[in-house]
Parts: sequence; structure tokens; C-alpha cells
Amino acid sequence: MTSFNRQSACVLAAVAALLTACGGGSADSSPDTKGLSARAADAQTPASSPADTPTPTPTLSANQAAFEEFLLSPGSGSYLLHWTLSYTGLQSSLVTAYSDFTTLPLSPLTNGPQTSAQSEPFNISKTLRNPTLLPTRVLKGGKILVVPSNGLMNRTSYVGNDVQIDALAEDKTTVAYSAIRSNYETVSLTGTMATTPADFARFHDPLFGNSKVLDATAPYAAGAKYIKFTKTNLGDRYNAGDCQAATTTANVSPCRIGTTLLATMTSGQRSNSDGVTYYLADGTVRTVDGVQIWVANAPRPKSATLSYTEEFRIYFELGGNVYTGSLIKDGTVLGGSYYVSNPSATTLVDRLTFLPYDIRLNKAAHDSIVSAMKI
Repeated sequence: MTSFNRQSACVLAAVAALLTACGGGSADSSPDTKGLSARAADAQTPASSPADTPTPTPTLSANQAAFEEFLLSPGSGSYLLHWTLSYTGLQSSLVTAYSDFTTLPLSPLTNGPQTSAQSEPFNISKTLRNPTLLPTRVLKGGKILVVPSNGLMNRTSYVGNDVQIDALAEDKTTVAYSAIRSNYETVSLTGTMATTPADFARFHDPLFGNSKVLDATAPYAAGAKYIKFTKTNLGDRYNAGDCQAATTTANVSPCRIGTTLLATMTSGQRSNSDGVTYYLADGTVRTVDGVQIWVANAPRPKSATLSYTEEFRIYFELGGNVYTGSLIKDGTVLGGSYYVSNPSATTLVDRLTFLPYDIRLNKAAHDSIVSAMKI
């Protein structure tokens, strides 16, 4: 039996081609009337390839377009309000109300990641003191990074349809932590402060819920808008904090000096803010960038965090001492604020509803709030 494979077929085809060329071919064959030079020119003309196809022009997603509206010219900045206000009655001399804003030099869509600085704090009140800003400290890469609150540097890039924000440490280069912003909504503010949409008013509850703070009859300026979005933590974030004396540098105050993490957690470590004494069995130990970290199994109580954001108490060993902090896990939704939803409840947490979204204002909305301030 003779086998017939692809190689045999090629040989037969070659033989047939030779016979046709020598024998003159059939009546159905069209003779090759091109000369050698024409055939050479044909051989040198490349066939079209995917590389010849025009590159599609990049376009902004709806989320990215909403993000850029406030930040890029002709926008005048994306504003965030901060406060430490009482929810009822007159304010003490210790509270604050201020804002800061950010602009973006160019679009990350066509210019790559963009770095921008947060503005200096602006006191939005007429009578309150200026704020004292404290930095954020993060355990990363085997050391503690300091992220300044005043003059924070962010790096913005686009990932899929969403926006990635990297917070830079005080060296203005190292990424301390990152978040993804998505689910953008742009909402116009019209009428007076009294007609403010509920999600905006709830986010800024001490301003809108206390009649001593804002003039409810004050109008919004033409073009006033805000954006509402979801902020999600990107990567595990290990915050570092003071266990005893308050500090503002990378030298956070330790819980235990000259001991090990294992010894500390075996004997138990008290967290006054959590109202819990944590023991080794209440969590697990992991090693991250060469640092041993104990992570609690259960989230920190809401009474300690006062945020929608879920955090887990941590203790870690560094340089022969044991320090504390909290873990925000990858993919955690980062809460932005809360409002008093049940003022008659017996506990603080039961009085509050924690919000899973964040908000930024354009300049017209920001200036409208400032003009409406009574204090």
C-alpha cells in the first residue's frame, strides 16, 4: 500500500508544474505576457499588512471625560471640602472648614501619566481657624513612607475605562498607595442650598444639616456641578500609626521596644481606639517585603474608623520594635463621608450612615458654598 501525505502531494504538484511548463499547457491556460522587469517589480511590492492599518484615535471613556471636565482647561480645578464641624449648634474655636483643589496639566489619554500637586488649603469660613494638617504614613518596601497632606503629589493614569490615582511619598517619586476611580456621575447644582441633591448634602452633612453653618437661601452660581464616583483601593495598603506619642515623621512611636512581634502578640497588645486587646490567635502573621506583620482576622469596629472603608488592625516588627497600623485590602471600596441618619440612636455608629462614594466640586460649586457660609 502506498501512503499519500502532504510532502508527496507537493512533489506531485511540482512534477505537474514542470510538465505543464515544458508541454505548452492547455487551451484554458493564460500565457504570462509580462517581462522580467515587470515580474521583478511585482516581487518587490509588499502585500498589505496589519502594520499598514491606521491606528485608531484614542477616545476618553465616560468616566475619564467626567474626570477631566473639572481638571483640564477650561476647567478651573477639582475641589474637595474638608471639615471638623459640629453637627448642631454653634462651632467651637477648635473646628475647621477648608478646601483644596487639583488641576491636571495634560490628558493622560494621549500624554501618558500626569503628575499634579494638590493646592494649599483654603479656609472656606469667615471665623474659623486655619487647619493643622497631618501626614499619612504607609509601610511599604520594608520601610515607612510619609505622604504629606499639604502639597500632596498625585500621579494620574488611565486603566481601561477608569482612572488610577497614585499618591506619591514626600520624595515625589515613590508610589505610597493607589486607588481606582470609577462609576462617575456629573450632576448640576441649581436653585438654592435648600434644594441641594440628597447625595451631595449627605456627603457634606455638617454643612447642610446645621442651620448655623450655611445660608439655605443662598443660590448656586451658574454652571455649578459636582462629580460623584466610586474609589477602590488598588493593592494591599498597610497604614502605619502612632502607638503612644503623636508624631508626624517616618519615626512613628512604637507599641513595644526591644522585643519581637511573636512575643508581643502572644502576651497581647491593647488597642485603645479599637477597644480590643489583640492576641496572636486573633489574626495571622505574614511577611511582606521582609517585614513580619500580624493582621487581625476581624475588621476594626466602625466606632474606631467612622468610615465605610473596611480596615484590619495590624502590628509589625521593624528594627527591633513593634508598631501598629491598619490594613486596607486590595479591592476595598474607600468610603468618603457619613451623615446623621438616626439622631435618636443610643450609640454614635447607630446614628450614622457611612457613604460608599466620593465627591468633588467644580469651582462654581465651590465658590457658591463659600459664599453661603455663615461662620
